[in-house]
Amino acid sequence: MSYSKLLTNLSFDSDPFAKTNADEEDRLVRYFISPPFFDAVYGDPSEPKSAVVFAPRGGGKTALKRRIEIASQNSNFLCVTYNEFDVAGLKSSQIDANYHLKNIVRLVLVATITAVADREIKSLASDHKHVLYLLAKAHLSQIDRTALKSSVAAIKNFPDKAADLWDKFTGPVGFALNALFAKVGFGAAEVSKFSSQGGAVGSYIDQLKALRDIAKSLGFDSIYVLIDKVDETSITGKASTSYEFIEPIVTDLLLLELPGFAFKFFLWDLLLDSYRKSARPDRVKYYQLEWSELQLVEMLSERLKAFSSDAVESFSQVVDDSGKTADPDLIVAMFAQGSPRKMIRICKEILDQQSELAANANAISHEAFVLGVDQIAQSLCTEEFDSQQLRDLKRNRRVDFTIRHVYLEVFKFTQQAGMNKVKSWEDSGLVEFLGTIKDTKGAKASNHYGLSNFLLAKYVCADLPVFDFIEKKIRRCGKCREVVMRDWDLLGEHVCQSCQADVAA
Repeated sequence: MSYSKLLTNLSFDSDPFAKTNADEEDRLVRYFISPPFFDAVYGDPSEPKSAVVFAPRGGGKTALKRRIEIASQNSNFLCVTYNEFDVAGLKSSQIDANYHLKNIVRLVLVATITAVADREIKSLASDHKHVLYLLAKAHLSQIDRTALKSSVAAIKNFPDKAADLWDKFTGPVGFALNALFAKVGFGAAEVSKFSSQGGAVGSYIDQLKALRDIAKSLGFDSIYVLIDKVDETSITGKASTSYEFIEPIVTDLLLLELPGFAFKFFLWDLLLDSYRKSARPDRVKYYQLEWSELQLVEMLSERLKAFSSDAVESFSQVVDDSGKTADPDLIVAMFAQGSPRKMIRICKEILDQQSELAANANAISHEAFVLGVDQIAQSLCTEEFDSQQLRDLKRNRRVDFTIRHVYLEVFKFTQQAGMNKVKSWEDSGLVEFLGTIKDTKGAKASNHYGLSNFLLAKYVCADLPVFDFIEKKIRRCGKCREVVMRDWDLLGEHVCQSCQADVAA
């Protein structure tokens, strides 16, 4: 109740930061900010093209996918989402093209049958009815209710009608097929004829072509298959296994260039290098989803307006400005570092802190803002990174450093041991190579590294409140306006990692 009171006091009708998964966000259309290439990924349904989108976890892949799903409800393409993978008892090496194609055919089949019912087509050509009969027998006779429910949920054009149609059939799916055929306009005599005639369904590619032809006869220009959440199964937690899992179809040009189909992949950006090596980006275009700070600020503004009937347009509007030395919206966007999900989690933590401090407040206090950033830095770092490496970085206590500093001044061991330690940090994504620099006058140049994550830097510098951290560690490049994070109190001039311009403290 106290949290609800706080939301009301801040002019929100419900929590704008309650959900971080775009699939669960019912107001997404109101605050979706299109990336520069959205129209290219969406494409032209009358001339469908496959595409691949890469982004970090939490970088907005699912939101982009969800926006296409929503668009399908008022567009002329049949749309299914392939993001549930039954991998029980399987290893990633056992996942081949047939595994994926069988699943995709089933989803498109269920969507096509639903479209027949939705459009009340009573005059479907006999050969099309025969194909649907054969495919239904092949793909739906043996599946259980859980698999059917998953297939129905994958239909994005008419989700409510799909659920209504298929929920009426209880019990084993195989026994309900005749009732289903009757529901979509198959006469008893036709079903009997198709049963006696039999027939072969052909390869999975042949089956997709047949379903495409039926969809076109129903008035659809094309079929979109949206592939997401590849890295979220029990066997695809790492980039290497995620790519091994999806490689059989993301590299299959016969499938990806199938006329009448568009396969849209939404993949973890750590798969990009493998994709470049084994796929054909010259034939199937790929895009890298990146959000600038200003885009995140705009996204935050639209989200706040959507949950406040336009009463709240910025985070700074609900943050007490006493003691504030920087724009809260820009601070949140900076620490989110291109991730909409991180931005939501940062804001949520700040609200939670305010609720604990004083739920009857009419604004978010300076203290709640500071505590919120501290807490989310700790939470996200312990979630994402190895605990021993975090302890090492806290011991190092720098946001930028040289290998010489690591082995001589912090751990006091050999140069090779220092190089190995920093390499392990780099491999884990905690630090990035910045170039070479001299620690002291007259010293030889040493490899220069910096923490790659702003929240990680805040975690390492836990004794600095967020506004002090920004004052001491953050500068803007005067040329490109990128954030340059360095220990400015130790060295007053550095080179911008983006444009190589000199940046002074």
